Amino acid sequence: MDEIARIRARLVLAARVIITDHWPTTDRPDWCPICNCPWKCWPLATAYAYLRLEGQHLWTPPHAR
Repeated sequence: MDEIARIRARLVLAARVIITDHWPTTDRPDWCPICNCPWKCWPLATAYAYLRLEGQHLWTPPHAR
């Protein structure tokens, strides 16, 4: 795996971690638990924008909080 592919894979992983951290909880389904603002917060939207560039924008966290 070349260096560019490795960097892209790490950025995809980082975007998925951001999405998982900022995913709403079942207690407050319309609010970001980290930013405490209405869902979708800027970090979540930015992470999804990057995944859209990589063709993986339909990804959702594997667990519900």
